[in-house]
Amino acid sequence: MLGRVRQGDARSGAATEVGGGKTRALLVTLLLQANRTVTVDRVVEALWDGEPPLSAVANVRTHASVLRRRLKRGADLVGGGGGYVLEVAADRCDHLMFLDRAAEGRAALRAGDSAEAADLLTSALGLWDGDGAAVGVPRHGPLAGWLGHLEEERMRAVEDLAAAYLRLGEPRAALRDLNGLLAISPLRGRSWALRMRAHHALGERGSMAEAYRTAVVVHRSELGVGPDEQLRRLFEELVAG
Repeated sequence: MLGRVRQGDARSGAATEVGGGKTRALLVTLLLQANRTVTVDRVVEALWDGEPPLSAVANVRTHASVLRRRLKRGADLVGGGGGYVLEVAADRCDHLMFLDRAAEGRAALRAGDSAEAADLLTSALGLWDGDGAAVGVPRHGPLAGWLGHLEEERMRAVEDLAAAYLRLGEPRAALRDLNGLLAISPLRGRSWALRMRAHHALGERGSMAEAYRTAVVVHRSELGVGPDEQLRRLFEELVAG
């Protein structure tokens, strides 16, 4: 799901698209709440934008039946109690593996083990195929928030990895990841701070100043105000240091 929605075969390594649009959206909805019951009402909200058709509940049953037949060994779709639950192990879902590894990497970073943090975060981010989750699946109802949260966790992991690289004395590696992140999400104060620190570590004072000026321009253009006071103070400290 970290990219296009595909179902893989652990033995052959092959991956195929999953069903039609609604069946795929149902799978994504249940995967994002793996091993927890999702009510039929929530499923309907995720599959239709606005007022659903009168046949929505019957259609959900049909899509669930199709999905149940398509699921491979290790995943089981269970209905009952007014909803559905997809029972699946974490090591069979790329987004669950990502979340686990990113959390472990973040914990290692907090504990001061930058090398371990970099390894775990690199492994976590390597599960992504691009920047978006469930590409091509419409984000109706709860899917918008759930997928948005997953993508936010990816951006946090990129920032954590950059912080680990800086602690390891590898500012060039930090810049590589930060530049890509800021290209798609230019209002992230932590990313600008890390980028400034990386340029400072490289002795690139002009690039550091340019990064700060760009952050100011972007914030004023998008929000009507400059970046937060913390970023300004960091810039002043780096210039003085």
